[in-house]
Amino acid sequence: MSTKDKITASALSLFATRGFDATTLKDITTLADVNVAAIHYHFGTKEDLIRVVLESVAQPVNMLRTQALEKLSGEGALTLERIVEALVAPPIRHSLQTTGDSRLLIRLLMQARALPQEATNAAIFEQYDAMALLFVDAFMKASPGLNRAEAFWRYSFTIGAMMYIISDGDKNYHRLNRLSDGLCDTDDPDVIVKQLVAFIVAGFSAPNVSTPAH
Repeated sequence: MSTKDKITASALSLFATRGFDATTLKDITTLADVNVAAIHYHFGTKEDLIRVVLESVAQPVNMLRTQALEKLSGEGALTLERIVEALVAPPIRHSLQTTGDSRLLIRLLMQARALPQEATNAAIFEQYDAMALLFVDAFMKASPGLNRAEAFWRYSFTIGAMMYIISDGDKNYHRLNRLSDGLCDTDDPDVIVKQLVAFIVAGFSAPNVSTPAH
């Protein structure tokens, strides 16, 4: 593994488990077994490193999402169910079917949301905003009666529900599995996708609550 990759992997692990503020450059260099000069050489500042780390985990998943949406659009198959699946299935499968860095994705995003700062906000805006707008537009096409404010509200609720259920699959948590006495398997991505899609589609199918701005 190259020095740059070692730094990225170490930073990802520490940021996801300790948080961005609590992790120091010394923590990262100790875990990566490199000196601080290596971080400055390959990345610049800690803020630059944060941006690269978030990008490294977000890009592969978001590429799968946008590719799935483009495929649906090209096939003329923009139904609510398939749009929702294109949005939620890639991160769920990526997080639950693999090990290592992939399982840290949701932890990393939750750290960024829990204690937002300029560096994490900039990285999240850069990696997610354009994709979010694509999906909001798709949801409106699939739901002609849905106004734009409702589409944004429901998109946001979708992301929240998705992130929560993925985090519930953490081996140290498994609350839903315990609460349901094993009836709900939060380790099975197929089950999660099926349940989540049904729930979200019902939400998007509900009547408008807000009045469109004039």
